[in-house]
Amino acid sequence: MVDANYTVVVFSGKDALILFFGVYLTAVINLIRKYRTFDIYLFFSKDKSKKIHSMRRFVSGFMIIDVIPILWFLILYTFVIPNTVGPFPIMAAAFAALSVLGFSRILHSVIATERHGNYYSDKEFAAVMSKWGKGHDSDNSFKAHFITGVSYLIIFPVIAYLISLISII
Repeated sequence: MVDANYTVVVFSGKDALILFFGVYLTAVINLIRKYRTFDIYLFFSKDKSKKIHSMRRFVSGFMIIDVIPILWFLILYTFVIPNTVGPFPIMAAAFAALSVLGFSRILHSVIATERHGNYYSDKEFAAVMSKWGKGHDSDNSFKAHFITGVSYLIIFPVIAYLISLISII
């Protein structure tokens, strides 16, 4: 006999981290489209400058948006999020996964600030900045965006860790 009123939900903090991290990483990939990071067709451009700029953007973007977040996920999964069931581990996973948004700030700091000459021609950079919506913003500095990105990587996992401690009590 099957009892239709009996259901079991086994959704641990680590399961929630996988879900939230995937959602937020998808948002990050959508956020970085404006930087033209993965314009691979330019690898075959006859313009040597465009080819070199696109390759540099690709390598930087691949490392910052693809490789490092996977390692970051491994750290969060292994050391921060508990493998227990309940609302607090799920909340901890949600906060920890928010940290992945910092990688878009770090990418911006590397390729789209005052050091943009290695990644864009002046014309390309103007087009990217117009998509960013800030134009020639004097506050568009490496330091401002990098510190903001690293802050995401520190603050949200600390909040997650504190929430996970509540789940242990």
